[in-house]
Amino acid sequence: MSKSLRVQEITKCFSRADKPALEKVSISLSDGDIMALVGESGSGKTTLLRIIAGLENPDSGLVEINGEIAWSSETKTLLPEQRNIGFVFQDYALFPHLTIKNNILYGLHKIHPKNERLERFNEIISLTGLENLENRFPHELSGGQQQRVALARALAPKPNFILLDEPFSNLDPVRKDSLRDELRSVVKESGVSALIVTHDTRDALSVADTLAVLKEGNLEQVGSPERVYFHSTSEYTASLFGKVNRIPCQLFKGEGAPNESTDILVRPADLEITKDPSGDVHIVGKVIANNFRGDFHEVTLECKESLPESENVTHVSIYVGPERKLQLGDTVTVRRLKR
Repeated sequence: MSKSLRVQEITKCFSRADKPALEKVSISLSDGDIMALVGESGSGKTTLLRIIAGLENPDSGLVEINGEIAWSSETKTLLPEQRNIGFVFQDYALFPHLTIKNNILYGLHKIHPKNERLERFNEIISLTGLENLENRFPHELSGGQQQRVALARALAPKPNFILLDEPFSNLDPVRKDSLRDELRSVVKESGVSALIVTHDTRDALSVADTLAVLKEGNLEQVGSPERVYFHSTSEYTASLFGKVNRIPCQLFKGEGAPNESTDILVRPADLEITKDPSGDVHIVGKVIANNFRGDFHEVTLECKESLPESENVTHVSIYVGPERKLQLGDTVTVRRLKR
């Protein structure tokens, strides 16, 4: 599959910084795919976005857009306006004095003649569901509608790909789920690749085909949402995407071989209560907390290590349905679900 974007071993250091903002980061964006850059503040997400956009130059590495070198230490740098990238900013950056129609047409000023601009405009408002809103002004629209206008303006010139900076941060939490679905549907139908920068892992899991996790300027893991969530390669990545249990265990290597102690990371949703632990690796614990979370209860168990000489206690969280009535002090047995 051809690549809309290829970033190879990008390194960027800022003066007076203790460590690089980015260190040999490599990612690629396939045609038609949506990738989310995820990480905490200071992880390097915004710096990488600015380098791709041409607003910042790296110290070393390669940026290639649609097969053309946009930056390398050996070639001339393409200016931001030469890269044919669409932008959706965090605050949408719509022109308040222009109607929705003129906001979108602004991105089509390079298309001649006029009838071709209007043809593309009609295509894009149909794609984004903005029919009958063309003559309104941005302040007359809801947050979700403003986002669609910003997306329409970015997609209108048929860019190589679009960059979205925290696209859901200004939206009503109640409508976020439906707006995530809308954005993904529009981008997918357009056929344009997209790179989303977000600190909200729920946004990334809902919208992206591929996740790229950054930590302190280093690439921690790249993979599908399911792969990154259920098979995280580091404790940082696992905890970034939700609560995890750290459970001590023993590794048995066979007769005559020394056993080893280690910890495993298990998500609460990967544990279930069982009545028959025979043949399964299981944990026995006492209920010390039971908190209602709406669709489920988050139950905390106090578990003692099984080794006779150990008095260590581990707290394990599990999620159970509201139909299961557990009381403080109850003893339950849980096992790990097979995925």
